[in-house]
Amino acid sequence: MIKPIVTNKTTLAIPSVEVQAITPHVLEIIQDLRDTANHHAKSKVGCAGLAANQISHLYRIVLVWNKEWIVMINPRWKVRDGKTGLSHEGCLSRPGVNVKIRRHKRITVWYEDETGAIHQQKIANWPARVVQHEVDHLDGIFI
Repeated sequence: MIKPIVTNKTTLAIPSVEVQAITPHVLEIIQDLRDTANHHAKSKVGCAGLAANQISHLYRIVLVWNKEWIVMINPRWKVRDGKTGLSHEGCLSRPGVNVKIRRHKRITVWYEDETGAIHQQKIANWPARVVQHEVDHLDGIFI
């Protein structure tokens, strides 16, 4: 189901909690993330990622576009090298706001998918930026 995007700064500042088990409720949240992200991806604004707290669920789940939607449950990332880049970012939770943010260019991310499989993935450039942005949301940080 397409959900409204949370824009309240106080709500978005609350850190999300880890998913303990992939339950029907978690799968429903993931489907809502997909529906909502697809809806906004087709809009003028676009969508490259979405965190569960942006649709009112305080769980550590994000959806990131990297040639297809990737579900990341309890994502963790680390820097692969010290290279950073400065680029503009927007956010569905901050309509009309576009700011320059410095992010790491190359990261390794660990996460579970909706089947419970654990993944380790090296990513770079724009997808790495999106992961960092979405994980920031889970930590209560936003642009």
